[in-house]
Amino acid sequence: MNFANTVHEISESFMEDPSYVSINLDQIEEVAEQMKVMGPPTFPIPEVEDVQKGVLLEIVAASVNYCYWYGKSTIRPLQSNSTKMYDLLLQAFDGYQPSYKAENFKDCINLFSILLSQQRFPLIEERIKHLEELVKEDAEQFSINLTNNQLKGVLNFELTFNQLISMYPGFASDLFLKRASLFFIQLFRRFGWFANNLKQLHVPADYQVPKMLEHYDCISYAYALQSAIDSGDLIPKGSLAECEIRAATVLVIKRLCELTGWNVAEVDGFFFLKRNDAINPFHLTITTDY
Repeated sequence: MNFANTVHEISESFMEDPSYVSINLDQIEEVAEQMKVMGPPTFPIPEVEDVQKGVLLEIVAASVNYCYWYGKSTIRPLQSNSTKMYDLLLQAFDGYQPSYKAENFKDCINLFSILLSQQRFPLIEERIKHLEELVKEDAEQFSINLTNNQLKGVLNFELTFNQLISMYPGFASDLFLKRASLFFIQLFRRFGWFANNLKQLHVPADYQVPKMLEHYDCISYAYALQSAIDSGDLIPKGSLAECEIRAATVLVIKRLCELTGWNVAEVDGFFFLKRNDAINPFHLTITTDY
């Protein structure tokens, strides 16, 4: 099964007759021209000394890379964000050695869970549950197999995606598969893997990318939804408004990939790295999906 295609199909079904979100096709073309002039960005990523460890770090990071705000978009408990999460992850795995056993990996996961708890990351129970899934289904062996397949030249995108979804329910639970997509994007950013597949991969539809698409007028919101976002009202997970925001994001980024010739990692990075240039708030949904 082509999982990226299923996300695109789901997105198209939501946007056939939208109630809350509009896609502005002419503006998308203008933004694409601006992007081509500026060129794709270089995405900063912490270096690691070992490829297999790097793969393992990315699956662990992707499993808990969600919902850092609390109450309102500008409140981050103890400055929680993805950068701080990665810093704590590197600290927890500082003594990691590939062991082909679960114990060393499990100890690192336990330390990471403790650090996240001490730093008061939101949704901590959910984060720990997703980390425990990785131990239970041996994500260390998953990373070893992936690294060996790369060395042998038999790395298969669809097979890897299928295994990720099948083994770890935390990745599969989101119908838009945000964190699963992010895992592959991060492997591309770190190692250049799956370069040919990323032009068809869906974007990790989260808070920041739709915020930036609205900032660039690629999408626009109905008055009631815009008022709710501006007021910091919660947009329920799975509500029609929330699904349309994410669906429109997926379809607009897909179109921008086609117009620019960039892959989804480059287009996603373009908007994510500019997220602090915009003062408009992002929509608030309490979810482990993003």
